[in-house]
Amino acid sequence: MPPQSLKTIAGRTGLSIATVSRALSGSTLVREKTRLEVRRIADEIGYSRPPLVGAIMSSLRRSSQHSYLGNLGFICITNPDETGWLPFHEQSIEGAQARASELGFNLSAFRHVPKDNRHAALNRVLKSRGITGLIFINRQAQGDFSNFDWSPFAAVQIDYPISTPVLHTLGIDHHRTIRMALIRLMDMGYRRIGFFIERYKDIRLAYKWSGAFAAFQRGAGSLKPIPELEQPAIDRASFLKWFRRHKPDVVVGHKTAAIRWLRDEGVRVPADVGFLNLNWNESDVPCAGLDLQAREQGEVAVESVVAQIHQFDKGVPDHPKTIYIEGRWVDGPTLTPAKA
Repeated sequence: MPPQSLKTIAGRTGLSIATVSRALSGSTLVREKTRLEVRRIADEIGYSRPPLVGAIMSSLRRSSQHSYLGNLGFICITNPDETGWLPFHEQSIEGAQARASELGFNLSAFRHVPKDNRHAALNRVLKSRGITGLIFINRQAQGDFSNFDWSPFAAVQIDYPISTPVLHTLGIDHHRTIRMALIRLMDMGYRRIGFFIERYKDIRLAYKWSGAFAAFQRGAGSLKPIPELEQPAIDRASFLKWFRRHKPDVVVGHKTAAIRWLRDEGVRVPADVGFLNLNWNESDVPCAGLDLQAREQGEVAVESVVAQIHQFDKGVPDHPKTIYIEGRWVDGPTLTPAKA
């Protein structure tokens, strides 16, 4: 039932919303006279009980533990040649499944390769499995879902895996997180901070990492400005060319391969130059970095979708909302206070 209908009936009867809900479900905890009056007003305003309510109540009556409320889907938009899950995605799914279970929902994870903006096969699979809540994440691909049938689903995206339409979104507060990290680096004595990122990551995050870095560098008078290295793919040659030209005393980026590239050139990490990983969750070697709270993002995504389900909020939102989570600093062996 739409929240406004609950409020309307409650206002006209003088009952609480909870009592109205119980009355409409036929609960014996509500007197028959009250149930009839609530039903009469519901019919008068044209209330039609949403199918999800019936499914929930039937499930509760069948379950002595009252534990099962529905199914959620965690969908990773990916390219055809990509298989498996990234560590960040695995952690997000673990958090999402744990929180879903606590809230009485099952959660299944899918990989989805977009073929057109209808995504008809995905839509059929989701409906056949009785999934009513969706969480989207991506690797490199970004999906156009403009003709997808959103009407049966509550949905949220982690970062920006979907280009169209605009959904409720959650993700890291990139500006606050990068500002926190740069202040920490300055407190450690670093003054020539070099930032590098591959273009698809920058685009996928709406340039939030690089934008935050540029803004901070402009406002921090004691920093010596270094142009960021941003290109489609960052390899050894392009990274070392940039490094030799600008001579940063610490580099900040996603690719831990940069540590090996530097050491192979005789540059000591961290004695000569420090390294901070923008996504510590994906680190394949010990290093300092930013924990992007993958598990917590999965938990919060589930909470957002379940709240929408309980409020009967389905389809593309008229007023999309964004939830931000701040990243966490992780110490590691690739940073040391810079020498004066």
